[in-house]
Amino acid sequence: MVNVCPHCELPLGQMTDEEVRKLEVRRWRKRVYRATNATYAAMAAIIIGVLWWWMSSPEAWQLPPPALSVVLIIFGGVGYAAGRGYLFWLNMRRNRPE
Repeated sequence: MVNVCPHCELPLGQMTDEEVRKLEVRRWRKRVYRATNATYAAMAAIIIGVLWWWMSSPEAWQLPPPALSVVLIIFGGVGYAAGRGYLFWLNMRRNRPE
């Protein structure tokens, strides 16, 4: 077991260039995984908000919509846009480890 830094996950000691590259790729993949899951959670919030609006009254799609559905739809939309923007940024050639 190699001791690693708790902040950057770099081993405390000597590392080869290949080990550093593998560590950078692993960190990049972890960020992509988290950003992808955040976009899925945001899409789920949008879907739940729309379903809440649709099922909230006997007439369905009433105006004005319930406050909870508006909050979920807005939160989901902003979260989805932010997550996709972060994924786009991560996948740019200058940010992707080689």
